[in-house]
Parts: sequence; structure tokens; C-alpha cells
Amino acid sequence: MKSSRQGIIIGASSDIGLALSNYFLDKGFSVLGSFRNSSFQLEQLKTKFTALIQSDFSDSSSVDQLVQSIKAIPFTWDFIIVCPATMQPIGKFESCQIDDWERNIKINFLSQLRLLHGILPLKQNFGEQLPTVIFFAGGGTNSAPVNFSAYTISKIALIKAVEVLDAESEDVCFTILGPGWVKTKIHSETLESKDTSGKAYDETSRRFATGEFTPMSKVIDCCEWLLNSPKNVIGGRNFSLVYDQWGNDNLNKLLSENSSMYKLRRYGNDLTI
Repeated sequence: MKSSRQGIIIGASSDIGLALSNYFLDKGFSVLGSFRNSSFQLEQLKTKFTALIQSDFSDSSSVDQLVQSIKAIPFTWDFIIVCPATMQPIGKFESCQIDDWERNIKINFLSQLRLLHGILPLKQNFGEQLPTVIFFAGGGTNSAPVNFSAYTISKIALIKAVEVLDAESEDVCFTILGPGWVKTKIHSETLESKDTSGKAYDETSRRFATGEFTPMSKVIDCCEWLLNSPKNVIGGRNFSLVYDQWGNDNLNKLLSENSSMYKLRRYGNDLTI
């Protein structure tokens, strides 16, 4: 068994990406990070990363350059955590600029899979643990959020992609985590779009006023659990950080016995009239 895990954190400059980078680097892991815009906090960690590479997920050529840079190091991985996200454009679908709408799908979905396609061959096991890929989900699996169509559709597509990729791959574990309301800078997009974000503006404002957010430590704990869980428990599934009893042995047993749990499924399709 290797003495240290080797991971790639895409979007290390995001609040969740930065927190995970800090955590894994402190554990002595070898971490390669990517970022779009650097920050003081990220620069403070720069020397601890195996490499820290700038990339813009709205640009396919930039994603391809990131893939080539990783291959050139070369860097092999036993886990990948993919963090880039944007909610813009915010507003009704017909009111959005379609180029901005497509850009959202590119950042939140297409470029993430483009990157994955390029670096999948660099995977390796960590002892008996299969290489694991973690994406992040958003709202909309059980409802239809208005004013966030591109973001919601991208995240739903990622949930299904995780299931499909996991079914195709015997030697990789794909999973996706819905973190809920974590205090991150992505919410500034909603606050800056008061005229088009509708009720989401009020709810976001309320949470910032009351501090009602899921602690970042819980995101880290859940990612740690995912990275150490078997494929038959987490593979192809969408976990809710807030509502699911992840880490519970009884839940693990149920998941291993029911291949449809925590996946996108039709509702009420078994009803007969």
C-alpha cells in the first residue's frame, strides 16, 4: 500500500476546494490543484501542492491544457474532487442570454467531464481502495427551482453522469455530494442578482443574517467518508450532506442491497389505476 494518497482538487480556489486542500495537505497527501482566480489564502498554500495550475472551465482549450499539464508532470491520482461551479445567469430561461446559459452548462457540466475524460487513464488504486471521483450536486432533484435553470440542469446531468460512469467502470468509483447551504462565495451571485433571483434572494439574505449554514467541517468529514467507502455503498449515488445518515452502518447495508437508492428515478411510476 502506498504511504500517502494522491489527489486532484479541481477548483482549489473555491471555498470548499480550499478547505479540502488545506485538510488533505495537512494530512500529508500529495495534492495537485487547479484554480481559475487565485487568492491570498491559496497563495499561502502554493508551496505545499505538488502543482497548482490555472484553468478556465468556460474555455475548452484551457481545460485541455490542464489535462496536458497533469500528464506532463506526470501525476497519478487515487481521488479527484471537482469543485468549479457558477449559478449565473440567474433569471427566467427566456430572459437569459443564451450564450451565458450555455457557458453555465459548460462550466458546471461539460468541462468537468472533458477534464475527467483526459485524466482517467492516470488513475491508480490506494491499497484495496478503488480510485474515487467526487462531484458536487445542487438543488432540484425533488423540485423545480425557478430562475436557476442552467445551474439546476447541469447539476441534475452530473447526478445522472455519475450513475452512468459508475456503471460503466468496474475499476473506478464515481459519486456526488449535495452539500446544502454552505457559506461560500457562490451565494454572492444570488445577492448580486436581486432583481432576477426571486425568493432565493430572500432566503440567501436570511441565512447570511442568521448564520444558518452547514459547517465546512461536515463537508470535509463527508468527503473523507466517501473516499474510504466501497463502491457498492457509494458508487453512482447522490448523497445529501444534511439529510442522509452517511457513515451509518445500517445505511451502508441498505445501500449495498438496493442498487436504486440515492439515484435519479421516476416517482409514482409503479402506480396502477
